[in-house]
Amino acid sequence: MIEPSLKNANILIVDDQEANIDVLEGLLEMQGYTSIKTTTDPRDVLHLFASFEPDLILLDLMMPHLSGFEVMEQLKAIVPANTYLPILVLTADATSEARQRALSNGASDFLTKPFDLIEVGLRIRNLLLTSYLMQQVQNQNQILEEKVKERTLELETTNIELNIAKEKAEASDRLKSSFINNISHEIRTPLNGILGFGQILTDPEIETEEKEEYLSMMNQSSERLINTVTNFMDISLLTSGNQTVLKKEIALNSIVNEAISKFRITADEKNITLEFNPPAQVTEIKLLSDRELLTKIICQLIDNAVKFTKQGTVNVGYNISGETLSFTVKDTGIGIAAENIPRIFDSFMQENITNTRAYEGSGLGLPIAKGFIELLGGNIVAESEKGKGSTFSFSLPCVIIPVGKIQENETTKPKAAVRKQTILIAEDDEINFFYINIVLKNDLVEVLHAVNGRVAVEICKEHPEIDLVIMDLKMPEMDGFEATRLIKQFNAELPVIAITAYSSNEDKTLALRAGCDDFITKPFKKEFLISKLEQFGLTFS
Repeated sequence: MIEPSLKNANILIVDDQEANIDVLEGLLEMQGYTSIKTTTDPRDVLHLFASFEPDLILLDLMMPHLSGFEVMEQLKAIVPANTYLPILVLTADATSEARQRALSNGASDFLTKPFDLIEVGLRIRNLLLTSYLMQQVQNQNQILEEKVKERTLELETTNIELNIAKEKAEASDRLKSSFINNISHEIRTPLNGILGFGQILTDPEIETEEKEEYLSMMNQSSERLINTVTNFMDISLLTSGNQTVLKKEIALNSIVNEAISKFRITADEKNITLEFNPPAQVTEIKLLSDRELLTKIICQLIDNAVKFTKQGTVNVGYNISGETLSFTVKDTGIGIAAENIPRIFDSFMQENITNTRAYEGSGLGLPIAKGFIELLGGNIVAESEKGKGSTFSFSLPCVIIPVGKIQENETTKPKAAVRKQTILIAEDDEINFFYINIVLKNDLVEVLHAVNGRVAVEICKEHPEIDLVIMDLKMPEMDGFEATRLIKQFNAELPVIAITAYSSNEDKTLALRAGCDDFITKPFKKEFLISKLEQFGLTFS
């Protein structure tokens, strides 16, 4: 029996993401609830219902093994008649169909991720209060139950009609539906971690160790969100035919080592051996290709291998024959059934494409890799055996020149004597300016600010002591392209670094043609920006 204070209510949280559970459990504990159980496996719900007897269930919809809809169906079969069990659905699926289906299957309330923690707390309290009042007036519940049944019947009828319409729409436009579902889940889920832990971190009573853990989870969610947005942009450019190729001399081994370093921590956490085996006696290879596209290809293939490997090794290697580069990523992962190999390069696809698939991700990695490889004039093939692993191999025509070890920092200017340095930040967005200003805050640096390209040109004319310009490309009155062209006319030696949300090769080419000396894509980390500035001779210590 729930007491009038509601704080002794048994609350069960069901979500396959630990980060979401931590956010909700932290919220409930801060609000004084004393009896909370959690599970990441929806198959445990029936056992927990019998042993824990929850007064409220917080339920995700898209989970491995069982979806939230299936969990609600199972609960219907065992919840005693005339018993009110409130279920608050918390999901990344924002479609009206999901909302109506959840409500018709027994959900009491429905919120989409990212949710506001204050609203969640209020809805939880309201549901528990309703349950308490219903316990007190159970003898008067018959009329209400009849009305609920009538409403449920109406919703079921509506849901059937919507399902019929949905099936017809999916038959003619399956790719569009897949895109909507994936972008909703893969953007809202990490956003929920970012916003949720952001709110929790404002609590002054949280211990330092907890703050570090929550900050780490925020960073993981941020990286996942960045990767998701980048993937959607890449696939959009590929499908629209707007992706361009910018070839220049690059160092292959350095690119591979950088790519592998991004996945080293994840591989170590899974006890996977991540190896790079270049050809024997080769210290470095210089080739003519698009550095960004080749990096993304390699990263997508390594990411795919690490994600689907539970134990064993992921081996990265290449061979050279004439002017052809043959690159291979081999893993000892779960493998792919032979009949499914042809469709793994389709957009939004994993071998398991249901709502209960066990691996996160947009399903765009392999299609993006394939698209970029074909843009570079190559092709990719997959070989796999279920339960034994997969091998992805691609070949590219490249101008390949064996060389000695390339010094990556050859262009880095020697540090000048410590002195006051002046940097102009041309940025119309106040938040972005504030962030960059904080990053550059140093006794050795004076920061000037221009709110648009026209002001940036005027400041450069008035302050010849400026050492470097950080230039946003999209600004009012005059954009960064035109401002850079004008600045270079009267001060050609002044370094200009473009920092922008534009990320395509075409945008980078336009920026370089306008006179920019380098290009950084938002979002970026502090360490990356500082390293870029140091390459132009600036000193921060």
